[in-house]
Amino acid sequence: EIERKGSYIMPAFDLRGIRIGTYKNTDGAITYTDHTSMGDAMNVNLELKYAEGRLYAESKLAEYMKLATGGTISVGVKYIPDAAQKILFGASEKSRTPGSGGTAVKGLQFTTKDIGKYVGLACYAPDQIDGTTKYTCLFVSKVLFGPPAMVYQTKGDSITFQTPTTTGEFLADDSTTQALIETAAVATEAEAIAWTKLVLGET
Repeated sequence: EIERKGSYIMPAFDLRGIRIGTYKNTDGAITYTDHTSMGDAMNVNLELKYAEGRLYAESKLAEYMKLATGGTISVGVKYIPDAAQKILFGASEKSRTPGSGGTAVKGLQFTTKDIGKYVGLACYAPDQIDGTTKYTCLFVSKVLFGPPAMVYQTKGDSITFQTPTTTGEFLADDSTTQALIETAAVATEAEAIAWTKLVLGET
């Protein structure tokens, strides 16, 4: 058995609407709660992993099997909102009051005990399909992300935007279909928004 990889890249033009929901398995029934935005979308790249098997008989290849086993996903956004960081990385609120009698400032705290939650992720982007503008939709049913790298630097001769990219592992969900990813092409943005809400169970 050899693990192979293959890429799936969402359309790079005008990616929109990355939303997540906390993954919940109830006796094989999959639902998503605590829906929230993952931030202003920049890019989403997936790399599927495959297990391959070959059976040789009579000095030739007699059987070949290739099965998707999961993969990695990287998501680039302008900024990850606090609500999403609490779900994705297990962050918690931390309040401090600087100065004497100052105003309390709420921030996020990350500890060695923080554990992120599995989430479902959905997004969409306009795309050209057979010369017609369509909206390509993507849904990843079960993924666990890790915190992005934090980069800080002093001002130099040019302006550099520091935007977070978080990477995660996605795997088959716990339903009978063992779903990994789902895609669809719809005619309008309204249909794309409705599709992403539908797969995440948003009302």
